[in-house]
Amino acid sequence: MVLFLSIAGGIIALRILTLLVSNTDLGPDESQYWFWSRTFEFGYFSKPPLIAWAIAATTSIFGNDEWAVRLSAPLFHLGAAVFIYLSARSLFEEQSAFWAGLLWLVLPGVTLSSFVIATDAPLLFFWSASLFAFLQIANRIENGLPIFLLLGAGLGLGLMSKYAMIYFLLAGLLTVVFEKSIRSEFATWKTAVSLLVAMALVFPNVIWNANNNFQTVLHTADNANWGAELLQIDALALFLGSQFAVAGFILVVFILMLANSGVRRQMLGSPYMRALFIFALTPLLFVSGQAFISRAHANWAASAYPAIVILASWALVEMRRVGLLKSIFIAHLFIFFSASVALSNLSIADRLGLSEAVRQIRGWDEQAAIIGMLGAESDAIVIDDRSLMGAMLYYQREAATEIVAIDVNSNTSNHFEAFKAFDPERHKNVVFVTTRNDAAHVDYRFRKINLIGPVTVSTGKSSRTYHAFELAEYFGK
Repeated sequence: MVLFLSIAGGIIALRILTLLVSNTDLGPDESQYWFWSRTFEFGYFSKPPLIAWAIAATTSIFGNDEWAVRLSAPLFHLGAAVFIYLSARSLFEEQSAFWAGLLWLVLPGVTLSSFVIATDAPLLFFWSASLFAFLQIANRIENGLPIFLLLGAGLGLGLMSKYAMIYFLLAGLLTVVFEKSIRSEFATWKTAVSLLVAMALVFPNVIWNANNNFQTVLHTADNANWGAELLQIDALALFLGSQFAVAGFILVVFILMLANSGVRRQMLGSPYMRALFIFALTPLLFVSGQAFISRAHANWAASAYPAIVILASWALVEMRRVGLLKSIFIAHLFIFFSASVALSNLSIADRLGLSEAVRQIRGWDEQAAIIGMLGAESDAIVIDDRSLMGAMLYYQREAATEIVAIDVNSNTSNHFEAFKAFDPERHKNVVFVTTRNDAAHVDYRFRKINLIGPVTVSTGKSSRTYHAFELAEYFGK
C-alpha cells in the first residue's frame, strides 16, 4: 500500500501544482458554486449542498483564489482511489488493488474532474466509500456496526453531493434481491441503522426543498428534458461514444472482458463479482436509457467506473497482462501531463486545437472587470445571464456596486433569480448587461434605456460578447 499511496500522492500533488500555476478562470458552474458557499444552507437551487460546503471548507483556509475554490476536487478523487484500492485488495490480491487505484486516478474523466470543482468529485468519493462498505458486508469480510455506519454515511453524503447517488441504492437493491448469499448478510437490524443514518443525513435537504418549492428536485427533473422529442438514437450513440473519452482504454478492456467467455464465466462466478458487475452496469444502463429517451451528458454515468476499474484491473492481472495495464497507465498519464501543460498555459491549449474545450474557463476575469467599471456609479449591475452573473459575483466580489439578476420571462430558472434578484425599490439607476444586442426583452419595464455598447473579450480563437445598457425609471413588470 505504501507504493500505491506514494504514486497516488505524487499524482495529486502534480494536480494541485497545476491548479496553483494555471491561468484559467472559474467557469460558470464553478463561480455559482463559490457563491453558494458564501452562505451555509442545506440546499441550493440546482444541486444538493455538499459541493458548496467543500468549497467553503477550502476557501476558509486558503482564501478565494481559483485554485483554492477547486482544491477539494483532486482530494476527493484521491479519497475515491484509496477506497477503490481497499475494495480490490479485500477481494483480490495486492497487484489488482494497486492498478485499480492508480488507473482510477488517471482515467481521462477523473483527470478533467480534478481540475474543476463540480459535483462529480464528492459523488464519486462517497460512491467509492459506500461500495467498499457494501463489498465488505457482502463478502463477509466485516459485518460489525461501524461498516454499516460507513455505508449509511456514504449513501447519505453521496445524495447530498448529487442525486445520481440513487443509482447506488438501485444497484444495491438489485444485488440483494438476486444474490441470496448477499441478501442473508444484509438481513440484520444493522441494515436498518445504515438506512436511518442515510435518511438522517439527507433529511435537511428534503426540508430545504419543501421550504423552497422543491427547486432542486424540479431542476433535476427539468434537466432530464423528458418533455423533448423522445427516442433519440443520435443522443444515445453520442452518449455511448463519449464514455470512451471518460474512461479511456479501461472501457475497451471492460468490453473485451464481456466478450471473452472464459473471463465472463469467472467474472460472474461468485456473488461479489456479480455485485461489482451490477454496480458497473446499473448507472450505464439507466443513463443510456435517459440518453435514448431524451439526452445525457458524458459524466452522468461516471459512477459506473469505480466497479469497472476494479473488474478490468482484476481481469488483466488474472490473464497475466500486467504489461497492458502498465501501457494503459502510461497512456492515461500522458493525457494527464498534456492536460496539465495546456491548463498551465492556455496559449498551448490554443496551439493544440483545444480553444473550444477551454473556452468556458477563460476571459471571465477581464470581462467582469470591464463591466464592473461600467456600472461603478450605478445603483446595481443587473444581469440576465447565469454564466455572467456567477463570474461577476466572483470576480467583482470586492466591488461596492451590487450585482443582481433579473428574471426576464417570469420563470425563475436559476439560483440568482431566486435569491439575488433585482429590486426596483432599491435599484433605480442600473447598468443592464445581456447577451442580446438590444434591450427589447426589458423595454416594457423601463422608460429610460440607453445603449452603452458591447463588452467583448477573447476566449482564444473565438470571443464572448455581452451588451451593456443604462436603465432607469422602472414602471412595472
